[in-house]
Amino acid sequence: MHKLLQGSMLLFATAGTLIGGGLFCFWLFLHQPGSATLESKVIMVQPGLTVREISRLLAAEGVVSDPRLFRILSRLRKADQNLQAGEYRMTTTMTPEQVLAILEAGKGIVHRVTFPEGSTLEDVARILAEARLADREVLLSWMHNADFVRSLGLNADTLEGYLFPNTYHFLRSQSPTTMLREMVRQFHRQVEPQWRQRPVAAPNLSLHQTVILASLVEKEAATSAERPIIASVFRNRLNFGMKLQSDPTAVYDLEGFSGPVTGEHLKRDSRYNTYLHRGLPPGPICNPGLASLAAAM
Repeated sequence: MHKLLQGSMLLFATAGTLIGGGLFCFWLFLHQPGSATLESKVIMVQPGLTVREISRLLAAEGVVSDPRLFRILSRLRKADQNLQAGEYRMTTTMTPEQVLAILEAGKGIVHRVTFPEGSTLEDVARILAEARLADREVLLSWMHNADFVRSLGLNADTLEGYLFPNTYHFLRSQSPTTMLREMVRQFHRQVEPQWRQRPVAAPNLSLHQTVILASLVEKEAATSAERPIIASVFRNRLNFGMKLQSDPTAVYDLEGFSGPVTGEHLKRDSRYNTYLHRGLPPGPICNPGLASLAAAM
């Protein structure tokens, strides 16, 4: 009986030591950074990664010291199902709880992207692709997807004319459609109030036709002061059934075009060429800024 009691006491003492040691190791893990040396790391957490895979990724980058303990921490904090995909900037001197808080809040790196007035769909796709925020071909596919375009409340076949030129802040984890939606949302915010308040004597054009006209003004105008004058000239030509004869329309659908518009370009057989066809072209030729849109109204 005495030996049994001694064995039990030894067993409990050993268990207590192990538990105490484990708790002490976990306490140390919570309060120690991944590394004593300060390094900045960009961590890309892909969608669909499990907490185990994320923990291993963080340990491999030196952001946490022990992937198993980080996994335990995330489960104790009930955050293991809430870790968000994204691109994160972290340092190796962060504590595990700081790292966990960033992942749970989704505080990813924000990329500042500017689209100039007069950018075309090709320009927008190129700028986003160069910033490594989206694939160019995927973007162009969505931009020309008529069902997607109409789901955004637009009476158009493509997004040309409706990706509002501005500076945006995007996350690399955002989908191409999310970015495009935000640009169209900005169009609605900026343009619709002006559209509702347009003068009674405004041209008898639909919003889509006004965007087309504004895109011509945007491409033709060299200065802000020219915009109302150019818009007035085009409106008069429309009223009299004249050809608009806007040079940029002759080369809009000419892939990769750059340089001056020549006489040969003006003879091109293109449905956008307003030297050959009367009235407005079938769609906008760029994404006009607010000043050109206001002039067209």
